[in-house]
Amino acid sequence: MSLIAILGAFFLEQIFPLSSYTQVRMKIRGAVDYIEHALSADNAKPWQIFWFITIVGALLAGLVGLIFDQISAVLYVVYMLLILYVTLGIRQYSHFFSKIRNSLSAGDGDAARAALAQWLQEEAEVTGYRGNLVPERLSDTELMRQSLELALLSSIRYVFGGLFWFLMFSIVGLGPAGVVFYRLADFIARRWILRAQGKRDAFTIYAYKMMHWIDFLPVRCAAIVYAVVGNFEDAMHCWRTQAKKLRGLGESDASSVILTAGAGALNITLRDGLMVKNLEAMDEHEFALYGNAEAPAPDGEPATLAGQIGIGQIPDARTLESAVGIFWRSMLFVLILLMMLTLSKLIG
Repeated sequence: MSLIAILGAFFLEQIFPLSSYTQVRMKIRGAVDYIEHALSADNAKPWQIFWFITIVGALLAGLVGLIFDQISAVLYVVYMLLILYVTLGIRQYSHFFSKIRNSLSAGDGDAARAALAQWLQEEAEVTGYRGNLVPERLSDTELMRQSLELALLSSIRYVFGGLFWFLMFSIVGLGPAGVVFYRLADFIARRWILRAQGKRDAFTIYAYKMMHWIDFLPVRCAAIVYAVVGNFEDAMHCWRTQAKKLRGLGESDASSVILTAGAGALNITLRDGLMVKNLEAMDEHEFALYGNAEAPAPDGEPATLAGQIGIGQIPDARTLESAVGIFWRSMLFVLILLMMLTLSKLIG
């Protein structure tokens, strides 16, 4: 039933894409803010707020699913399909990527920068963050690199992360609880981190810590899939040699793994110099663009390699097409694998 729900959700999204539903997410943001404020009034600690919201949301989703399952198996499949349709979504970010790709192919750099600004603004609206987002400063190459980084990170946040936890919870018959758990955890963590505007407090420290473990397995599964359907040798080499250096420069574990493996799989160089975070109010995407390239490399590492991601060619318009292809091959690979596992279970 889980496989049917996954296939149904992806097909439904292709027909009726939720390309943007910021108002829905704003209502979720308002509800989370209300609960967080109420708990903070009672001096609740970050871990109490984080787990109260995620566990209550997951339990409610799982409980409704169990009720539907008792009523009708068909009703339960429809429920899972709708939950996946709302919480997972290729089109939640791909329409921005498509606009950038089409604009650059047509030689319209201004339209591509406008699309990137809109993409970053929508993410900012969800978290309430106001930062120094200036896509107008970017060259075409930097624009393509930033778009590819955002697409790789979004593939974890909006597809592979939620799908992984949906499948894990499906083992005990609570698939909807898993994907809701991941979506709420990701939302809260990103909101806390971006709200802090580059500062480290108890909330951001706990958010980084929790998402490190929540994303640990999903991001590695996604990296392996990208390697299998792309340039396997380069993907594994970049992951093995560059991810640790990025973590040492302050990049999150999930970002370090998916960006290095994704760049290797695409045979491109996403970053070719030192990337060190400064003290300005920037989010993780801006750090990738406006880091201090003059800073010395840690531990005597060559400055040209310390913040490098990928070892291939500089991205161009064709690279954006390749990125679309590698994502769809990854999805096809995952779906075929799930079909094989489902058939083996039925036969066995």
